[in-house]
Amino acid sequence: MKTLFIFLFSLVTILECNAQSYTWTNGGGDNNFENPLNWSPTPPFGYPSFGETAVFDGSVSNANCVMPFDEDFLTLILQSNYSGLIDASGVDLTLTNLSLQGGTLVCPTATFHISGNLVKGGTGVFSVSGTSWLDYNLTSSTARTINGTFAFNNLSVSATGSGNRILSFGAGTSSCSTLLLNGAANAMAYRGSINVTSALKVLGTSATAAPSNTGTIVFTGAGAKTITGTGSAGQNPIGNITFNCTGGVSMSGNLAVSGIWKTTSIGAFTQGTSVVTMLGGTVTSGTATTAQAYFDNLSTTTSSTTIFSSNSYVTVNGNLTNSGSITTNNALLRLNGTGAQSVSGNSISINGIEISNTGTKSLITPVNVLDSVKISAAGTLATGGNLTLKSTTSLKGRLAQIAAGGSVSGNVTVETFAKGGSAGWAELGASGIQGLTFNSWYGQIAMTIEGSATGVTSAGGLYFESVQGWNEADAYGYDTTIVVTSPITVGKGYWVYLASNNTSANDMVWTVSGPPVTGNVTINLTKSLQNGDNLIANPYASPISWTKLRNGNTNVNNAVYTYNADGGVYASFVNGVGTNGGSDVIPMGQGFYVSANAATSLVAAESNKVSFNTSSNQLLRLSSPEETSSTNIGQVFKLKLNGSNGDFDETAFRFHSVATPAYDSDWDAVKIFATPGYAGYPGVYSFYTTISSKSGNKDYSVNSLPPITTQSVSIPLLVKVMSTGSYTISPVDLQNFSNPSCLVLRDKLLNINHQLSNGPYICTISDTTSAPRFELNICAQSIPTSVSNNVIEENNIQISQDQQGAFVKTSFNKSTKAVISVYNIVGQQLTENITVNGTENTTYLNLNTHNQVVLIRVTTDKESVVKKVVLH
Repeated sequence: MKTLFIFLFSLVTILECNAQSYTWTNGGGDNNFENPLNWSPTPPFGYPSFGETAVFDGSVSNANCVMPFDEDFLTLILQSNYSGLIDASGVDLTLTNLSLQGGTLVCPTATFHISGNLVKGGTGVFSVSGTSWLDYNLTSSTARTINGTFAFNNLSVSATGSGNRILSFGAGTSSCSTLLLNGAANAMAYRGSINVTSALKVLGTSATAAPSNTGTIVFTGAGAKTITGTGSAGQNPIGNITFNCTGGVSMSGNLAVSGIWKTTSIGAFTQGTSVVTMLGGTVTSGTATTAQAYFDNLSTTTSSTTIFSSNSYVTVNGNLTNSGSITTNNALLRLNGTGAQSVSGNSISINGIEISNTGTKSLITPVNVLDSVKISAAGTLATGGNLTLKSTTSLKGRLAQIAAGGSVSGNVTVETFAKGGSAGWAELGASGIQGLTFNSWYGQIAMTIEGSATGVTSAGGLYFESVQGWNEADAYGYDTTIVVTSPITVGKGYWVYLASNNTSANDMVWTVSGPPVTGNVTINLTKSLQNGDNLIANPYASPISWTKLRNGNTNVNNAVYTYNADGGVYASFVNGVGTNGGSDVIPMGQGFYVSANAATSLVAAESNKVSFNTSSNQLLRLSSPEETSSTNIGQVFKLKLNGSNGDFDETAFRFHSVATPAYDSDWDAVKIFATPGYAGYPGVYSFYTTISSKSGNKDYSVNSLPPITTQSVSIPLLVKVMSTGSYTISPVDLQNFSNPSCLVLRDKLLNINHQLSNGPYICTISDTTSAPRFELNICAQSIPTSVSNNVIEENNIQISQDQQGAFVKTSFNKSTKAVISVYNIVGQQLTENITVNGTENTTYLNLNTHNQVVLIRVTTDKESVVKKVVLH
């Protein structure tokens, strides 16, 4: 033993004494690494070995060098002025450090061992073969660095000994085909960034990472990518993983990630059994198929917070297990596996869920959906009673269109949000849930209803039934036989009084639970004592399109009507034109009137469902901007009535080539004046502030007429008010009318003619008014069916502008007289008429205004063309 100790001591002493550098000279002329004549000074062992440094200096020699046998020494330095080649292809090479600033290092075809730092710069070339491995063995807690751009073939990072191990991939972007990370029992920290073109394999048993584990592994290139994880979850955590590749990806084993899982681009993802455990951090991706974040199974850890970035699609083919918390922003969770999947652990609130493949997808934990649940494939969502569709002023959870073969099993909880405003009646439906009774609403909505604890006595002690139905076949119409245990029939609308006090209603949310309404729903309509007026409701837990629901059924008039307690008015909508916030979109839980001209039925279908829009799809009472239509809806303008008590109403006029002076079931909407009564005012109540046009025996909220081309017309206007006082009648959207100066409001009582292009008309109106006091007079003109924003070339008339200004170009087969007129958007004529004669003319209009919208009209004896132009 004493002899062995003396030998080891002597060896260490020799190594310490010889820890020096030797410079390549190729003095022996044979390019042999192990020839002592090729080194200066001569190394003790004849060539650089244990603890020694080999230096290749071009100022001494640029000769090539061949390593004939396995070599093991401290540091290899190729200086920037060295231009030769070192061939280690046939040996195993073991180094502590490598500095490659010049020349070429041909790496071993087998294994290149290193345990210190790698540095590459200048003109250095790191040459590898298809079978070579670089074995990076971290033997101490000292941080090691790969500095520069190395193109490894296969890179293995391992650890021996105990304690933290740190490897930085440095400032450059190195790459490898295969990356093997084996931390053994050591806590590892990977820093910097490295590109991987083929495979990642992670081994190790440490459940923690060393400090600042911030490195990023980036998958690049077109070839297939494979990821193989550890045997158990949470071992040898990786900082960040990014997919920026076009190749397909498959995963197995367990992978732990503490930072960012990011997808910029990715090829096809092959379903497997891997588990990715997020130790906090962020999942971020795009929405396209080639940019989504894909997982087999995804889990989070206790006390961690994982963030799904905004607008990210997170696709899971297996199970999602949330043991921590997930902040989902407006991300979409796609359950895309071919078999059974589950969402379990702690509760989750998420913007949207999509079932995009076959199999049963089970919710084992409460899941709150803020926007939509979509079943786009023949899969089943088994809710287990754990699904809630949330509803707020800005978000409305909905059960979106269910594809053929798709289904939902189990109960769903649906919240319905009603915007606050005036106390008053609302038209409600079942919010897409089956098996409800009025007990389902009672206690959440203040009610006086027969069979309940409150009965039908209001807070003031007056008789009042705050829930009423509608029976088209009844002479009275309003159904007051409802009791608290009566069913809420899917597809049927009900009058429900919403109030928080005598005058106003706060924002309200009520919740119902039960099996969701899915598939086709038949809604029967009658035509009897109420002239075909039927109160129906959206049957689904999703907004729907009225146009899609009607589906061209000519036995149903094209208009829909919804009561709006703010102002005590009805919103109407017909063929692209709405009043008082009327829209083609019927919100979830909304009741509405339709008019049948014969006994018939409407068949609601999944394809009727549409998405929610915060500007136009609010339930009940929020007056919203009207929808725009991509079809030709004609020239439309409105008259709006405003009182001093916040009461209002509006009526619309449309001029279209297919409309007639009579009632057109596809284009006109009638006026509805009545609602159920109030406490102290039983029966029908109609003392509201309203404005409507009349034709024959009908009152109109939307009156569609043919273009007025031969003679002026007068349209009677009926204005009724809640109380005597000052009222304002204002024109709305006059810019849609070709010649606003042709519109005159006549007050027959005061014998006043008011040109609407001059602004609103203000007068006092009595609450006893019951006959049309006003007329809308429209002079004869050639009215086009629409006004375009594009260059107009109508027959031989072109209206446009260039650098010289706005101009009109006319070209006729024979001499023709054309009159050019220019108006602002309120109908005031800006210039005197310009008359041109002949076959071809180009007329500049010399308009000395900029950034202003004008209407340019050209009239001949055969046609009239109008264009809206924004002057440059």
